[in-house]
Amino acid sequence: MENPFHWLRNINQQDTENFDNEAHIIELERNEDIKYTVIKLQDHSALEQIKELALKKLPPFEKDEGTDKGFKDAYIYFTILEYLQTIPDKYIFVCTKDGRFKEALQRHPNIKVIKDFEDFRKESVSSFYDEYFINKLKESVNPEITEENITDFWLSINGNQILLIEIEDEKFVVEVDTGEIVNVANKNEYADLLNTLVYSGGFSTTHENIANLEPYKNFFSDEEIALIFTRTIENPQIHRIISDDDVKQFISDLFEAKKETLEKEMRESLESLIFNS
Repeated sequence: MENPFHWLRNINQQDTENFDNEAHIIELERNEDIKYTVIKLQDHSALEQIKELALKKLPPFEKDEGTDKGFKDAYIYFTILEYLQTIPDKYIFVCTKDGRFKEALQRHPNIKVIKDFEDFRKESVSSFYDEYFINKLKESVNPEITEENITDFWLSINGNQILLIEIEDEKFVVEVDTGEIVNVANKNEYADLLNTLVYSGGFSTTHENIANLEPYKNFFSDEEIALIFTRTIENPQIHRIISDDDVKQFISDLFEAKKETLEKEMRESLESLIFNS
């Protein structure tokens, strides 16, 4: 209520006082569409193994006497183990805070147990800490690299993993596909180009920087792509020429890869710009 933007934007004070935060959060959750696939246990012979774990009070069953708590977790546990046999990389993340369930899952080296999204990010980066991959980084990027230099990772617009390597005063981005390095770039090579594009002051500047950024767009982080989207909407030196082939292709490629992660308002604004141009 005391924020100067409240009166600068001439927002009605009564509307702010009456705004129901909890109801708004519930509505956002209700409208959120999260894609998922249900997996089911196919081999029911696992029931005998579940019974054996229950009788011996082994994880995920509780070890205390007088309780058989853990049947639902056990069913999920064997469903996960069965699912592992159907995927090519044999490597998954399971999110749980249950101690006994976690204990059962951690017996399998190809299952990473996480408690939240930040834990997932940390564990994902650590998957690149093995000696073989570090040696590959030393050959391709810098001979002084250690696991501590791998500071972040994200998914590229084509679904490959992008690692951020920070060593001394330099930042490198490394594209990885199925555990192998396929491309490397120094972020300094395109950071200024990206900044010039989003704050472009002329049509020719927009065209020139898009042409120069084209080889690097697969390295862009979600934050960098979000900035491009925001400035595409706000900067007339970009959105007024979005019908031009190079601009449209550049923005469309980023949009198609990330549209499911965008808030509804931004997604609709970009769709209008791209497809009505």
